[in-house]
Amino acid sequence: MESKILFCIERIEQLTELKAKTFDINYQSIYKTKSGFEKALKSNKELVYCFVDFDSEKTETYFSISNQMLNLNEKPEKETIDFSLQISTKYCDRDSILELNRVLINELDFDYGYTTQLNSNYDSGTERKIKKGLFSTSVNIIEKDHIWTSNKINILNGALKNLYPINYLNKSHLSNSEQKKIISEFGNLSEVNNRIYKWNLTDLEIEKLKKTKRTELKLAK
Repeated sequence: MESKILFCIERIEQLTELKAKTFDINYQSIYKTKSGFEKALKSNKELVYCFVDFDSEKTETYFSISNQMLNLNEKPEKETIDFSLQISTKYCDRDSILELNRVLINELDFDYGYTTQLNSNYDSGTERKIKKGLFSTSVNIIEKDHIWTSNKINILNGALKNLYPINYLNKSHLSNSEQKKIISEFGNLSEVNNRIYKWNLTDLEIEKLKKTKRTELKLAK
């Protein structure tokens, strides 16, 4: 995990020309220097959560990694590790994001992923609008979030979180004949490598897919 986290930080710094400034491990240890953060990564036995901030209050750019399964009392047989990268459009365009995705998929062996664009007042984790109070901000956690937490261990069995403009699928998403037919009929499918495919969808295609009754995609609803 240490090498994967440092690799992501390096790639974001190269793309945006920003510098990682603040580092959090397991919601409790804050580091202000990369060297101190790297030492902590080496000595940490269990990584539940890591947050790397690129002065996000000004740049809206950050990176996080989490293994939510470690928070469960009864550990499942399979675990998932979630990488979340938020980068402001000030520092990238579509082509540079696609290239970053390609590099991360090839180097870190991701099994599933997606890219979407949200307004600055939306939370990237829940993809819902941030509620602002007098002294704080918050986002509602709904049943759908908990369903995906349970379902995502099935990403190698064709499970999808939702439909996005850019979806990165593994071979299991194409193994079901009905699902493969839908994917072939909508959007544009291309190979990233011998494991992962990129499925591009327009907003109109996403809307149509979500409305049609014949959709048999395994979405977390």
